[in-house]
Amino acid sequence: MVEHNTQLLCTFSKKDMYQEEIESISEYYQIVDGKVYVLESKSNSYDIFLTYNVVKNGGQFYPNTISVHRKKEFNIIYSINALNGLILHENNGVQSSTHKIAWENYSNCFISARDGKVKITPTKLLKIYRIN
Repeated sequence: MVEHNTQLLCTFSKKDMYQEEIESISEYYQIVDGKVYVLESKSNSYDIFLTYNVVKNGGQFYPNTISVHRKKEFNIIYSINALNGLILHENNGVQSSTHKIAWENYSNCFISARDGKVKITPTKLLKIYRIN
């Protein structure tokens, strides 16, 4: 079996467009294991997060897509900027490389950052879309 250098990505979509978006993504990237996880925002069911692993190619990202990381044991998806913001939030505004995030407080969430602000969005798994 050949090992690939993979990357977890998240594409932002809307509920009425996500299936078409998945088709476009699957043409744009080589999706590892053929699975796209469709997460729905619990606060706004119209907002969809598509997460999937791709073979890293160093190219441009698909539109409305960011690189993310995952905490499997708590079903958390987060960006590095969000992680830094979360440390500031939990640690009274102090950035620290030794601060331990209380991950259990963010179970089943998508954590993002924009303009220096952390946004915590509770999510639920809508479906696992399999690409042929």
